[in-house]
Amino acid sequence: MKNLLLGGYKLLLVLFIGGNSLNMQLFAQDHMVRDRGEAWQFGVHELSFHTSNREADPFYEISLEVSYILPSGNKVKVQGFNDGGMLFKSRAYCKELGEWQWESTSNDPQMDGQSGKFTVLESNFKGKLRIHPDDPYQFAYDNGDWFLHIGDTGYRYVVASEPFWKEYIDQASEMGITKIRTWFAMERSAVGDLFETDGETIALGYWKEIERRILYALEHHPHIILQLIPYAEDAKLINKYPIGNSAAKMVGTYAQARWSSFPNVQWTISNDMILTEESEELKGRQVHTGTIDLMGNDFANREPWGTLITNHQSRFSGYMFVNEEWSDLVTLEDLDQVEGALIKAFREKVNQPIVNDEDRYELYRPPVHRRYFFRRLMWASLLSGGHATYGGLRTYEAHNGHDVGPTGELKNAYIPFEGREKGVWGYYDANREGILQQGGHDFVHIHTFFHDSGISLAGMQPDDGLVGDDPKAFKCAHDANNILVYVANPSGDIPETDFPNQSAPILSMDVPESMTAKWFNPSSGSWVNMGFVEAGTKELKAPSGGDWVLWLRKSIN
Repeated sequence: MKNLLLGGYKLLLVLFIGGNSLNMQLFAQDHMVRDRGEAWQFGVHELSFHTSNREADPFYEISLEVSYILPSGNKVKVQGFNDGGMLFKSRAYCKELGEWQWESTSNDPQMDGQSGKFTVLESNFKGKLRIHPDDPYQFAYDNGDWFLHIGDTGYRYVVASEPFWKEYIDQASEMGITKIRTWFAMERSAVGDLFETDGETIALGYWKEIERRILYALEHHPHIILQLIPYAEDAKLINKYPIGNSAAKMVGTYAQARWSSFPNVQWTISNDMILTEESEELKGRQVHTGTIDLMGNDFANREPWGTLITNHQSRFSGYMFVNEEWSDLVTLEDLDQVEGALIKAFREKVNQPIVNDEDRYELYRPPVHRRYFFRRLMWASLLSGGHATYGGLRTYEAHNGHDVGPTGELKNAYIPFEGREKGVWGYYDANREGILQQGGHDFVHIHTFFHDSGISLAGMQPDDGLVGDDPKAFKCAHDANNILVYVANPSGDIPETDFPNQSAPILSMDVPESMTAKWFNPSSGSWVNMGFVEAGTKELKAPSGGDWVLWLRKSIN
């Protein structure tokens, strides 16, 4: 499983080109292909342009738009972006196989009216995250694979001042993470470092460092989706957006131009904002609901490749945008959602994926028995028809607290192990140092379960009533052929302090027909085969104490 999760997609392919002569071209199957005649399906094709205008501001005054005609005949218009000096770029997400054509439009004569074509070839890439075509509450990659959502909060992964970002992403992959929440705020919650000291000029060095880390994740761990949060918790900048502040507008515009084509990107506009309808003076993290709605519509109108868009608001406040066309999924922040009650409530409001993106953290509002709590949170959320996110270190604060420049250069001495509970660094490293207490150790076993069983949750219906309607103890989902039950077996009724009961749990349920039965131990990844269970009301006893997952499968001849 570790190799499966860590595996990149570096393959050497031999292409045979030409008529009777055998010409072989050997090259790596990277996601990003620059200025070439071929690209890979579900990867990125990049075009380069050069302006002739040395006087105009390249970020605000020179425009570039590239129209792509896809093999299907669909036309996609994409905003280009300045990448330093006189260099401009345009990027396409290569969803369709075959020949693509493109043509540029610019207010700079040297970049205007250029055209060309390239061919998209087959790859083994997974592609962008989408809503599952067979289940609006689930995700899938563009290649059709079901997406098993196991989230992590790594706010500062792309922040230039974090020295252990590679260790963070590599070990997140190793522990089974498939989605990471990450923002652009180098300061606590503020994104001012995206600009030079004038507050408007793009600080290109910082943006390029962000890109380096996004690309590293894409090439080494392409199964992980980065939930980019461009505005972080910068309420001051967000509140300037509706009055047309150029910097406030530029953050979203430039981020989309650079990265909407990337298959491992999903947009979350802001984080943990306190939304209000009141017109009086805004304070702290308060922003108007209408401002986020305006930003969401702008993101959607600019979005060329269908990248998913959502917003994140403050704890216990739900989600305000279930009826807005720009919103693709529900993002929640709550507490102790080990029964899946909030997911269930929102499933009755919207036909979209529902993600509890913040609950407890290992180091913030920590549960007493962390490994059990987060294992229970993940399984309960999945079998409630939703998704959940883990949180370990205090990733909203800078590691070590040392001061750095916009491209990561140290301005004062680095002190080993100072502030080591903060920032991003390796999950397993933090456990070895005793900072974390194995809260995410069992996520790999969730992958094991679905890999070994060969099933997914797409099309599964949550149904706790099938197992007695006691969601604290039993979570259930099923389809026509499978019944899945998470038997939490808690010691009590308080999720914060609960631990797994050491008495073997007994599950009473009406088995609809003769089915094969297996118990799965979610803390070890091991299976216990029960054989056949006949139809009727049955009491099924787990092999031992602790929590378990029961898989009942209809016999298929």
